[in-house]
Amino acid sequence: GSVIGRGRGALMSDSSEVIGADISQREIVLAWSQAKRPCLKITNTRKAISRWLKQLPARCVIGMEATGRLHQLLADLAVEHGNTVYVVNPKQLAAYARSVGQRGKTDPMDAAVIARYVTREHDGLHPYRTPSALQRTVRDLLSQRAALVRHASALKQSIRATATASNSALKRAHQATLTSMNTLLGEINKELKRTIAANDALEIKRKQLQSITGIGLINSVALTHRFDRTPFANSDAVVAAWGLDPRPRDSGNRMGKRRLTKQGNAEDRRLIYLAAQSASKTKLFKPIYRSLLARGLSTTEAIVILARKLLRIAFAIWTHGEAFNPDKVGKIACQKP
Repeated sequence: GSVIGRGRGALMSDSSEVIGADISQREIVLAWSQAKRPCLKITNTRKAISRWLKQLPARCVIGMEATGRLHQLLADLAVEHGNTVYVVNPKQLAAYARSVGQRGKTDPMDAAVIARYVTREHDGLHPYRTPSALQRTVRDLLSQRAALVRHASALKQSIRATATASNSALKRAHQATLTSMNTLLGEINKELKRTIAANDALEIKRKQLQSITGIGLINSVALTHRFDRTPFANSDAVVAAWGLDPRPRDSGNRMGKRRLTKQGNAEDRRLIYLAAQSASKTKLFKPIYRSLLARGLSTTEAIVILARKLLRIAFAIWTHGEAFNPDKVGKIACQKP
């Protein structure tokens, strides 16, 4: 997600032209926040985007929805031409469109909503930064790994559901497929490690992150990638970026049940949850985990609290450049997620 912390939109002045971009594979629909110009359509190609950007006034603000890889060309070229870019979480835009009473859904309407959202909410957004070649490689490898893990898990469940009806040849074929997927997963893991290790400074930080109890190789790589990519303001912003911040639902004297926002990258959230599960079984974190359970929390709630603690520790280690010191791990407050 793009929301990192308040005060991040300082690059935008009152005189900046704000443009919303609704992006598809073939074309981009552009709308201006002040509605002084009609919507414009351009093809989603480097040549067309560059031609359009050269016609813009200096230092425009361009907002767009995160759309997998479809938005990357426009975002990179817009920054290259000196503009400020905001890449916004699609869920936030959808909720915003409903809140302002958008009565339909078309590409021009979506572009206009993006422009309106960025104009009013830019102080809570983080400007897009063009990733380095290493950052792109790590991001792509992590994305491939996440997809492979999802498909392997779905395949295993499917095989278990039909196991009784499978003949021996089919079972061998299933096992060969799973073995092949595990081999590919191992190669991706090795490539992730090699890619980070190619940068001495990042490798030092990654090793420091892996020194945290419960954090393994893949989590250390994922954390290194996110911290290197995004200048988080504080540990609260880190927890929010992983979607592990509790959403209050209070009204008057009534206190509603807290639920996680689950914003941001789902795979990062899954990885840190698994790290917390591992940490809960260690000598260091088991007492904390058991004390949370003793206070009436469910196992999931206790693991989420440990996951938040691991994120805060990781951010502190990244910020101060020191290895993990277990003696600094103190008791944490019991706060239901």
